[in-house]
Amino acid sequence: MKKKQKQRIILITIVGIILGSVIGYNYYIDQVKIKGGIFSNQIETIQDELNQLQTQFSSAIIQYQEESITKEEFETIADEHIEDMQKLIQRYDELQPPQPFMTSVELFKLSAESQLERDRQEILWIQTGDESYSIRADELTQESFQYELAALADFKAAQTGKSP
Repeated sequence: MKKKQKQRIILITIVGIILGSVIGYNYYIDQVKIKGGIFSNQIETIQDELNQLQTQFSSAIIQYQEESITKEEFETIADEHIEDMQKLIQRYDELQPPQPFMTSVELFKLSAESQLERDRQEILWIQTGDESYSIRADELTQESFQYELAALADFKAAQTGKSP
């Protein structure tokens, strides 16, 4: 009789440990999903703002080329743009991504940094007329695009739990 009671207690303890582990694991997974969702919204906001800044800057370049704004007005817009881009890039460092998303954040940041450097090269091209700055800006556009594609692939892989 005592042997059967000990076996039952051991069995109940094992079942309790298994159930506790399953519940704990599911809670952990839910927390990761919640943090991942919050992080996804944060990175999406930064990316949207980045696209908006780039669109506005491209518009300023077109306005300057069409002589709708003066060189001085363009340079003021360009200075503000560079400052806004630098602030936006700093926001990547403020993110607290779940571990699987860390690489994608680094890649998104590299893409934004390439875009910032491209913008600086375009400004120099407009200021000097030196085509080498325009060529470098085109190279940086391609570099930024490659970083962004890699970031998106890594981000999707992290969302699905697969390695890129």
